[in-house]
Amino acid sequence: MNKDLKDFQSEITWFFRKPEEIILLGQRTFHASFEFEEKYPILTKLLKKARITTIKYEEQRYELFGWYDKDNNSLGWLCNESLELEDKEIKKSLHPDHVLLLRNFGGITERWNEPVDTWLCNLNYALPYENAEVGINGWEESFEEYCKDEGIEIKINPRDYITFAVEANGNVTMYHKESGEILMYAHDHAFNHIYPFHHYPEYTLYRIENCNTLKEWVETIAGQWLTNII
Repeated sequence: MNKDLKDFQSEITWFFRKPEEIILLGQRTFHASFEFEEKYPILTKLLKKARITTIKYEEQRYELFGWYDKDNNSLGWLCNESLELEDKEIKKSLHPDHVLLLRNFGGITERWNEPVDTWLCNLNYALPYENAEVGINGWEESFEEYCKDEGIEIKINPRDYITFAVEANGNVTMYHKESGEILMYAHDHAFNHIYPFHHYPEYTLYRIENCNTLKEWVETIAGQWLTNII
């Protein structure tokens, strides 16, 4: 069996519940458009270092992006395949930087043997087209209540944002549809890299230090992973 697939199954036992139905389709190296490499140079560097294994499970195709850490253990991402939709077929109001990314890299569905010092840690997913949704992942009512209780006027429209990453505890990372500006809705956190957004209540909206846009978020995570691989 492919080592990356074996290691993934050993750690993420719940994902492929019928492992005998996994079909190994082959391996490849990463290639992307010029526009992608210009927009995401750090992510490009990371992905070009990966072993990419394509598999099929229950009619869904995935790609395993695998690397080795400094102790020679495999680690990596289970990803969807890149998006092949034309502009007119994209039914979600995604920022152009997100669309560009998805046409070259399908987003992260799971990780195995992941380092604990990256922003991907504890996320359920990050960036897949299928998971991108308008709003703040169901926190709108709670947000309104917190602001009402503290007499704070809400000056943003949650529907102007796209949630693209959700933590296991429900914390949300999202971007503005037009500007790509990044915000977090963190109802339960101990992060030291975020700070309150304007006047909004604690444990609601935050900015991320030194990370203002979707592009910067993606590139930061790629850099974090690069420091953990050989």
